[in-house]
Amino acid sequence: MPPRRWSRRRFGALMLGALAFPACSTGIEKKSAANTRQRGALRIGAIMYARDLEYWQLMEAGMREAARRHGVPISVEVSNRQLATEAQLIDTSHARGDNVLVVAPLDAKASVAGLRKAHGYGMSIVQIDTRVSDPSFADFVGVSNDTLGTTIGRAAATYLRTRPNGKGKIALLTGDTEPNGPVRKKAFLAQVAGAGTVVTSAEAVGSPEAGSKALETVLQAHPDIDLVWAWNGAALQGAVTAASRVHAKAAIFGIDMSAQVAKAMLAGGSTVKAVADQNAYRIGGQAVDLAVAVARGEKANGTPTMPAQLYQDSDAAGLRSFLAGLKKGNP
Repeated sequence: MPPRRWSRRRFGALMLGALAFPACSTGIEKKSAANTRQRGALRIGAIMYARDLEYWQLMEAGMREAARRHGVPISVEVSNRQLATEAQLIDTSHARGDNVLVVAPLDAKASVAGLRKAHGYGMSIVQIDTRVSDPSFADFVGVSNDTLGTTIGRAAATYLRTRPNGKGKIALLTGDTEPNGPVRKKAFLAQVAGAGTVVTSAEAVGSPEAGSKALETVLQAHPDIDLVWAWNGAALQGAVTAASRVHAKAAIFGIDMSAQVAKAMLAGGSTVKAVADQNAYRIGGQAVDLAVAVARGEKANGTPTMPAQLYQDSDAAGLRSFLAGLKKGNP
């Protein structure tokens, strides 16, 4: 989610001074001057991967609420995880009159061409969820994949070290074909090194059903697995469903909280021990906040990317707070 290389253009007169963000906000990076200040009324076009998971639904809700607060119209569309669709939506956004783009790039390298085209259209650009490899597109809101993998990896390592022999067998439900997957896996493995041994893995991409199938596959080959790691929300939800169905004993650690997973952790009997979450609602809202600030040429105090939030089965209050936030549309 095939690499494409592109030549760098000079952004001369469009270069702005480094922007920052209100001190009350977090999770925002402004490292580059290569963005466009708008002179007239703002219109935001937003592109996400899909709406099939709570993660994206919450992100969209956060974006829409922030746009309402700023009094700026917003159109939110989905690429359906297709690079050609992503490119077409950028053209559609420009044709509609949008001059601000909030986008979750599908591929770190291949999506650069689309962002370059948006910049050529004169759009102000902010990235969410992940970012392209070219550093001139530096305005980003989210949790780094390294942080997510490290956070859940530390929790998994702590759990493994409490076992009788201080170690365990690990199965990975991976997203190696996705842009976020390899970085998360590498960070996770760095934390569990010495505390466990990876004995098997299965790709779990695209849907909770793929996560369920992946867990069943690894359990059939290695029924004595001690710990399962799920790389994203779909894989995690699927793993929780399959584990309940087959009465799996392995502890589950994953990334991206959802109502299904939180309820399972609260209900008792679930083997989910911990989840590293990104707070998608907040990411969506702050992405629009930053996009408006960039487009208007406003300056404030910048902050680093936001930390991951760790939910654990021992923290019932935290899990209930997450579910209560979902009902309000703001976990």
